[in-house]
Amino acid sequence: MDLESSALLKFALDAVNSAIARGEFTAQDDEQVSNALLQAMTQAIEQSRELTPGNHERFRRSIEKRKPIRQRSMAKVRRSNLRRWGRGLRYYTNCLATAEAMNKMLEDCIREWVRGDSTVMQKERLLGVKNTMGGRPLKCLTMLALQSRACSIGNEIFLLAEHGFSEAVKARTRSLHELMVIADSLSVRGEGDTVVSDRYGAWTVAEARKELRALSALGVTTEPLSGQDAELEKRAEAAWGTDFFKQNGWAAPLFPGRRPPIPFSDIEKLVGRDHRRGYYLAGNDAIHAGPSALTSRARFRDGAIFPTINEVHHETTRTFLAVAAITLSDVCIAACKAIASITEDFDVLFAIKTMKDAVEMARAEFESGGMRA
Repeated sequence: MDLESSALLKFALDAVNSAIARGEFTAQDDEQVSNALLQAMTQAIEQSRELTPGNHERFRRSIEKRKPIRQRSMAKVRRSNLRRWGRGLRYYTNCLATAEAMNKMLEDCIREWVRGDSTVMQKERLLGVKNTMGGRPLKCLTMLALQSRACSIGNEIFLLAEHGFSEAVKARTRSLHELMVIADSLSVRGEGDTVVSDRYGAWTVAEARKELRALSALGVTTEPLSGQDAELEKRAEAAWGTDFFKQNGWAAPLFPGRRPPIPFSDIEKLVGRDHRRGYYLAGNDAIHAGPSALTSRARFRDGAIFPTINEVHHETTRTFLAVAAITLSDVCIAACKAIASITEDFDVLFAIKTMKDAVEMARAEFESGGMRA
């Protein structure tokens, strides 16, 4: 390209030459010239609509042309996925509906338990802090919250898979895996034990402390924790020491004689979920900006080197939808067992069988590769 034909560069060079003519710096001062040129280019870009009206008009037309192409491409990918995985997606939806129904059933179970013992909420405080839930009520609601979030992420995965966003499916399946490991870890010492769940509930102050440190490092003026949070932080440190605030310090009772930090992979191994670590790492690759994740996107199709929207990835769809369904079921089962044990409403355990049956239908469909007669 002829640099003299660039309207933006000409504007910037004229600005630099004018500054030199005014005596602000000399042409021999390379650093000043470079800084002035960068600043002038920034100004040129801001005025580019006036400086390069033809380019703006052509680009605007290309944007309008792109819109219907994009819509057709996305619709084509979705049709392809539905043709191949329509039955599997229906079975996966059934897993979601079963999990959501279980969530409502467990919520009702907790409500009836609290009604039957009106003092339980007042008696079991987290570290004795006023108006802060702890003990069995906290564990019940924590397990319910984990299951609820798993349902929400499961729905995201459904939409992402249906529309061909395979990397996002991997990333959100990774999130489901984390929920599963945490749900399992809260009951390692027993379904009704609340030692770990209390620490997990109190770890909100550790997260808040970490956030305050990060903001302070950026020069942001922060206020220390106050009220109940400050009291909880104080009592947590007194009861569990400063190690509690280190990485996964809430999980320390699971590793007797060991002090935090505790890597997530160690918790994963402890609860027997390390056999799915490959899927977790695949989710890591999908969510992070590593070079291998970038180079693997090369397609050289339709006049573009790298895709910018959705694509058909049948193998990813079938593998990770099956893993997502199984993982969602595992979170549901962990929550159901813990809540049934604490509330002593063991009849709710029947839902585990229904959940397993729904997942098995989905798993079998994805394992078969779809397109069954």
